[in-house]
Amino acid sequence: MFSRFFSKKTTSSPPEEEFQSADTATLPELSAEKLRAVIVSLNQAEPIFQRAGYIMEQLDVEFGKSPKLTPHFRRHQPISDEQHEQLLSEVEEQSLIKFMLISLHKSSRMQSLFDNSELYFYGMEIDISSAPSVRTIFKKKEQVAEVVKIKPES
Repeated sequence: MFSRFFSKKTTSSPPEEEFQSADTATLPELSAEKLRAVIVSLNQAEPIFQRAGYIMEQLDVEFGKSPKLTPHFRRHQPISDEQHEQLLSEVEEQSLIKFMLISLHKSSRMQSLFDNSELYFYGMEIDISSAPSVRTIFKKKEQVAEVVKIKPES
């Protein structure tokens, strides 16, 4: 169903294969050094994510049997395919960041599924773990949050 959004041909290997082969990309046995290396890599890539049209709003760190890191991204501006290709060439040696840029760009193509909807493409969450996954987030247009007072005014 979604294959048309993810079917762009590339000359390099699929991002999932690159992601699985990277030293710091999978976290089957999370060590402090590996965790630190991935977090440092994500922090250093913040300017690249911004140039790709995204802001990393939050980073979740989950410990347990299958530890994972989950950066949360919000899109602040779309970029062209040419700009995307330029960014990919800049991070050619950084397979984790490259995988994330490819995932961000491909997921943004799903917006057309919601053209006649109240939902819009908001951003993404990428689970960095031994089984990586990407979660695309759509939100209602002009959604207003209700403010609930915790303490009554005196």
